[in-house]
Order: sequence, then C-alpha cells, then structure tokens
Amino acid sequence: MIHRIIALIIKELQEQFSTRRGVMVLIVPILMQTMLFPFVATQDVTHCKVVVLCDDSGAPATELMQRFNGAPYITDVKRVYSEKEMTDALDSQQCMVGVHIPSDFSRCLARGETARLQVVCDGLRSNSSQIAAGYITSIANGLAEQNASRLGGSTLRHLYNPTLNYRWFILACLFGMLGMITSMNISCMALAREREAGTYEQLCVTPLGAAELLIGKTVPATLILLGQCFIILLVATCGFGLPLHGSVVALYGALAIYSLSLTGIGFAISAFCKTQQQAFVGMYCFALPAVLLSGFIAPADNMPEFLQWVSRCNPIYYIFIVTRGVFMKGYTLSDITPQLSAFASIAAITMSTAYIVLKIKKG
Repeated sequence: MIHRIIALIIKELQEQFSTRRGVMVLIVPILMQTMLFPFVATQDVTHCKVVVLCDDSGAPATELMQRFNGAPYITDVKRVYSEKEMTDALDSQQCMVGVHIPSDFSRCLARGETARLQVVCDGLRSNSSQIAAGYITSIANGLAEQNASRLGGSTLRHLYNPTLNYRWFILACLFGMLGMITSMNISCMALAREREAGTYEQLCVTPLGAAELLIGKTVPATLILLGQCFIILLVATCGFGLPLHGSVVALYGALAIYSLSLTGIGFAISAFCKTQQQAFVGMYCFALPAVLLSGFIAPADNMPEFLQWVSRCNPIYYIFIVTRGVFMKGYTLSDITPQLSAFASIAAITMSTAYIVLKIKKG
C-alpha cells in the first residue's frame, strides 16, 4: 500500500515539475502576487487632498491648517473662501474631504470648551473618505489635547501593529488566500486532467483504492502549498519587514491541515467534472463566496447572524486568525488549538466526502 501511494505521489509531482513552464506557473504567480498585493489591495489613504474653508483668523485655526499641510498622508491642502467653492471641489473630485473651521474655533479652545469642525466627505469614495476624515479628526484632536494639556490628556496605543501598517495585514492574509488557490487548483484539476488525458480509466483499474488515490493526490498539493508559503514567508519578512513573533511550526502545521480541508473540497468538485474547464469554474464558484465569508474584505462579525454561522464552517476564516496571530501576536501551537481543531473537523468532513465520491466514481 505504501509503495503504491509513494509511486502516485512521485507521479503527481513529476507532472507538476516535468516542464519548465509547469515550474514557472507554480513560482512566478506567487512572487508577483506577493509583491503586488501589499501595494494594490490596501485601505491606506496616503495621497489625500483636502480643501479648507476657514472662517477663523485665530492662532489655533492657523496652526491647524499648518498641521494639515505637514501631515505625511495629506498631499495637497487648498484653501477656499465659500461653501460653494468647497462643494464644487468635492463635486469635481478635486479633493476627498472638505473641512470647515467655524469662526468660534479658536475662542472655544481658549475657553476650554468643545471646539467643533465640520468635515464633509465624498460619499462616492466612502471608505477612503472616511479614513481621510479619521486623519483630519486625529490631527484636530492632537491640537485640542495640546491646548488642554494642563488638564491632562490621554494616550492612544495600537497593539500588535503600532504603525497601523496595512501591508502587514495583507501579507499575513496572503498565506490563506494564495494557499486556497493552490490547493483548490491542484485538487480540482486532478481527476479532470486524468479524464482529458484518457488515463482515468487506467487509474480506475489499478490496485489503488479510493483512500490510496485520495492520499496520493492530496500529499503533492500540500507539499506544493507549503513550498509556496515558504516563498511568501521570505518575501514578506525580508522584503516588507513583516514581523514574525510566533512559531513557524505552528504556522506550517496549521497550513498543512488547512490544505487538507481544501483539497477534500477540490476532489469532490473534480469527481463531478469531466473537463478541466468545468473544474476551474467549479473551483471559483466555491472560492469567491469563501473569500467573501472569510472576514478578509469585511469583518465576519458585521454579517447577519446566519452568515456568521456559515463563516464558522469556512477554513479560510480560521487561517486568517492563525496567520495574523502567528506573525503579529506571537501565537504558538497552544494558542491556535481552537483553530487547529476547527481545521481538523472541516478536513475530516471534506476528506470523507471526497473519499465517498471517489469510491462511488471508481467503483
């Protein structure tokens, strides 16, 4: 039995690495996506344009405008002299945020009263403009705290990601995102490729049982996934400075079980597909909802309650918890025990389903 499984594993690896093109397909996309994602899939707003309508000639108002000009994430501050000019600038998308400093701003600060600003955001760019409005609010709060320092102030700390570097968040998530594509792609194409090549019937008459076939095709996908994750690890830590505070053993152990949970789904899809094109479509029919329910785009806790329950059955949801925790919180094996248990449960269900489907199809 062991010899048959090893022979099948070697055959699968040879198919993946037999040509230069096959090797390039496994390596180049991973490198390109790891280097591109942190720059393009980011919610950081670093080129914010602001228009300011200032009705106050006091020193605090002038200092506030100077702070806007000196902020590293605000690239252009334009002063306007009427509400119509500010509205026109927002309408023509010349700016992302408009700020109105009222005439009593400096007087309220001098009296220790609450000084108010009006911040007008471009609703068509809702996410970016809200982040930019947060920058404006932070700058204004800094000025207010400085003026009221004699009364005592408050300090703000961001744990685990002190500089709020969104690239770290993206890079930690890439292990789950790109790992899903690799595992699903290899497992979904496994049987469909055999059918197109005309070797599926030969595979069915071999002494290989359904379990041996499943293991022989699962192990190569997991090995390739772990190899690609090593490339992502090198680029993320050496190229982008992503800190690795936790255990590499915990990270790779979670990735291995994560791969098993996905390959089971992939084999179940592949068993019902006659061509690689059908398998490819089936893979993305699963992948897109899985990513949406994972918490990558929006927190899963913000979803309706029944979708939160669905997301708890999603392996990608748990891998994001693991990778972020290992890199930025210093998680070890003991810290990710709940996630490993979830992976094991999902893998047991998906692999059992794939085994039953393969056994029916083979028998």
